[in-house]
Amino acid sequence: MQIYDISNQGSIITEEHDSPRAYRWYQMNYSQEADCQWLEEYPGLNNLFKEQLLKVDIRPVVYQNEESILLCLRGVNLNAGSDPEDMISIRLWINNNTVITSSNRPSLSLEDILKSLQNSIGPKSPGEFLTTLIERLAIRIEDFFETFENQLDIQEDNIETSDSREMGIELGSLRRQAATVKRYLMPQRDALEKLAKTESKLLTPQLLEEMKDDRDKFARLLEDLELSRERSMALQEQLLSKFGYEQNKRLYVLSIISAVFLPLTFLSGLLGMNVAGLPGTEYSNAFWLVSALCLVIAIGLMIWFKIKKWY
Repeated sequence: MQIYDISNQGSIITEEHDSPRAYRWYQMNYSQEADCQWLEEYPGLNNLFKEQLLKVDIRPVVYQNEESILLCLRGVNLNAGSDPEDMISIRLWINNNTVITSSNRPSLSLEDILKSLQNSIGPKSPGEFLTTLIERLAIRIEDFFETFENQLDIQEDNIETSDSREMGIELGSLRRQAATVKRYLMPQRDALEKLAKTESKLLTPQLLEEMKDDRDKFARLLEDLELSRERSMALQEQLLSKFGYEQNKRLYVLSIISAVFLPLTFLSGLLGMNVAGLPGTEYSNAFWLVSALCLVIAIGLMIWFKIKKWY
């Protein structure tokens, strides 16, 4: 559990900083037993809000009463060594003088807010904290989408030269990323639209207007993500066509080779029978004559295939 007292200037209050407190920020980890116990005993929350803050898996949603707002959000996981589609669940509860954030993994968006508070440029009220968090999540998702688009561009540029199987695995991974992120962004967009219609005194008209830009950004990202997902599917279909073409090309070469060796195999099989009366058995140059005949037949077939434009 981390606790920060925030001044009216948007900075963390320290012993040297005696500004009046605007609100207190509790940053907890819902996978830690001590933090869960603290929340259970916290007097300012009803049971529904406590349950949502501690729930292991929850989709983006918003709850509100007369005095507070609870918002459950998702952010892409940009921590080192993590998969972006393994999205981090962030739960936020605010009233007029308290902010409680709950997650089970480090969030770069929350770290951004903490750094801004340390530099005295952070959110000055719980309502501003909420809109700042939404903005930071949108920026992180934009960063993910830009990386996603760059990876698609690389795959598209290298589709003719890269190994088909490796590229198929990479395209499959990109499709899973897009599908997972979209799964959480759609309800997140709906939750933000519901939040924008709220009449809570915690959100001023200016904050609601700022949040509108972020809400529109989420909607645009969803549309772009769907287009990118369709683009990845088109690339995968193109890759399958390329893979099928390569297979057909190999089979075609094998068919040409088989066609060339078919009469030669027939001839060698015919002359290889262990029966009396085979011609050339008493002639010392018969082997060379047969070899020359096979070579002439092979060259003749290749010339005929060339005339027919079969290769």
